[in-house]
Amino acid sequence: MRFTYLPEEELIIMSTNRMTKKYDMISRQKGVALLIHDFADEGGADRLTGEFSITMNGTCSVVGDVVLADRYRQAHLKNNPDYPQFIVGQHIAILAVCVTSARICNINDEVIKWTSSRNIDPSVK
Repeated sequence: MRFTYLPEEELIIMSTNRMTKKYDMISRQKGVALLIHDFADEGGADRLTGEFSITMNGTCSVVGDVVLADRYRQAHLKNNPDYPQFIVGQHIAILAVCVTSARICNINDEVIKWTSSRNIDPSVK
């Protein structure tokens, strides 16, 4: 699943089809865990080393405000231009994830725990 980080809002934006079990589950349960890796793409991305896995915990909301959803959708599409079929469409919902904590594990299985110092209201409806 592709994502876009908006540093100015400290949000992770994702999208999903409203006709899926994933959407049903996210609509019912706000707590989420996201697992990301820094795998380099073929051809190489200079910043990615393949050394880290990060499990982020937080809350996820379906963005209900049409203007806000459109702004997030445009940012997500700009960040993932090869995947419009998963971002734009009548049945595509925009999701906003507010990360509250994370566990960062390196290639040596050393773990660093992080907790957000901000008191963030995770409801983005």
